[in-house]
Amino acid sequence: MSIFSKLSSRFVTGNAEQIQRGQELVHPSSKKPQTASRLLARLQSVSLKSALPAKEGQKTPDQKSGILALLMHQILKNRSGRNLLHMGRKSLNKASHFTSKEISPRARSAVRSVRHHSQPEVLNKDYRRFLHTAQEFGYDRGIERLFFVPAKAHIPLEGLTIDSPNRCFGHDYHPIHRLSFNWAMAQIPDRLSDFTFVDYGAGRGRALLLAATHPFRKVIGIEFARELHDDANMNIAQFPRSLMKCRDIDCHLMDVVNFDLPSTNGVFLFNDSFDIEVLETVLARITASYRANPRRIYLVFVRPIEAEQLEPLMERTVIFEPTYHSKSEKMRMQILSPDQVQIFRTLV
Repeated sequence: MSIFSKLSSRFVTGNAEQIQRGQELVHPSSKKPQTASRLLARLQSVSLKSALPAKEGQKTPDQKSGILALLMHQILKNRSGRNLLHMGRKSLNKASHFTSKEISPRARSAVRSVRHHSQPEVLNKDYRRFLHTAQEFGYDRGIERLFFVPAKAHIPLEGLTIDSPNRCFGHDYHPIHRLSFNWAMAQIPDRLSDFTFVDYGAGRGRALLLAATHPFRKVIGIEFARELHDDANMNIAQFPRSLMKCRDIDCHLMDVVNFDLPSTNGVFLFNDSFDIEVLETVLARITASYRANPRRIYLVFVRPIEAEQLEPLMERTVIFEPTYHSKSEKMRMQILSPDQVQIFRTLV
């Protein structure tokens, strides 16, 4: 039973004698029905006096209840009063329906979401996503403004012109962050002027131009999507030469499995551009080139494949060993870098 039904049964349909008593108390000599406003005024007067000590002629609680019963009776007899009660009952039902149908499911959904996002692996993923956004709109903006074709966008391979049997093993283009690239280069203790930089999966050329701001001997990019290759060459042509410490830069349109390695020392970047099947072929070519001409080679993996796949793969090459960051640099990368970076180098 609703609150309005309870009020009606309590004050209106209950005791006719109380209603008659209230009529006599409000206006003993009048037989005309009292208006709701006069009844309210009289009820307010009785309520104020009820807090004082009882005196002769003062209205008692029973008299007060009689006036209240008469007031409710008058309201129900009036059409506007009935409409008011109907509207109140309808509003209460709507509020109850909204609570059960809208608020309760949303509250349960919010609880489930909080429970899900408090899991350690989800927290780490959300934190990395936040760092990715922060670097994209923060530190990367300085270099991005210098590109003729924006290099920050994620570009799917679907719809691109690719003339290679390894198309099915390729990954969508996503650029490396400027901060992650600079941290990776800082882990190479040798003089960069003795090294040739090679980007396996150059995309639109952000890594190439970031490498060109370091004193490498030569910078080479390899890209098998024609549209991305053309965009990279456009960015290279328009990039300010005053910012380049290495101006010998080129981007080749070819499959990475067909690339002939330079005979000099090398820093090779792998920014999650292809599956492990292609990576095995590339590593085999690097290993063969090294055995024919031993030299210092660094492999930089950004967003690498799972560690349980990458580390055994590198161990099978025999010629590579992981490089270890200093504790402070490792902590800095874990806290501030959205990308996981692993670096391996040849034994000699």
